[in-house]
Amino acid sequence: MTDRTPDFSFDEALDSLTRQAEARFGEGYAYTHRDLLEQAAIYIVNVANSLPETETEPGFYQ
Repeated sequence: MTDRTPDFSFDEALDSLTRQAEARFGEGYAYTHRDLLEQAAIYIVNVANSLPETETEPGFYQ
C-alpha cells in the first residue's frame, strides 16, 4: 500500500466551505453555521484519507 496524503487539510477544506457559504448565503450564515461547516470539513478530510486502493473492486462486482 502506498503512503497517500490528502490533497488538502482540514483548514483548507473549512476555508473552502466557508468561502462558498459566504458567497451563496452571506457572511452571517457562514458565521452562524460555522459548527456545521467544521463538521462537513471533518467528513471531507476523513473520506479523502480513507479512499480504497485503485485495484479494489466495489462490493457489487464480487
